[in-house]
Amino acid sequence: MRRNKSNNRPKVIIFYDSFCPVCSKSMGIIKKLDTRHKFQYETIRDNSVLERYHINKEAAEKRMHTIRLKDRKTETGIFSIQRILKQLPLFWVFVPFLQLSIWAGAGSRLYDWLAERRTILPVGGCEGGSCPIPKQKSR
Repeated sequence: MRRNKSNNRPKVIIFYDSFCPVCSKSMGIIKKLDTRHKFQYETIRDNSVLERYHINKEAAEKRMHTIRLKDRKTETGIFSIQRILKQLPLFWVFVPFLQLSIWAGAGSRLYDWLAERRTILPVGGCEGGSCPIPKQKSR
């Protein structure tokens, strides 16, 4: 059987914060699971990338962005997470629960709460393979 080469083309561009260790680690895991090459990975820390895809830097710093390539649909935050999960068969079991959280209004609130509290470590800010994590101020 002959394989269609279009099946190996990215279907979604993921824009992630490469200054965020959790975000970078998550992208590493997704890359390992992305055996069918469904994703293209772009850092929001490259202004030329943001300009090319018409993404607002401030918005991208607040919420992850994805673009579905077939129709250029942009999604953000919890909807980007949903888009990623839909592309990875291993995570399909979580999609209905995520959808329920979105319908209930909790999904976006939880995403935003977590995103506001992520640690940002600019490139070159770490020495010797480890980075000190700044203490969070009490809120």
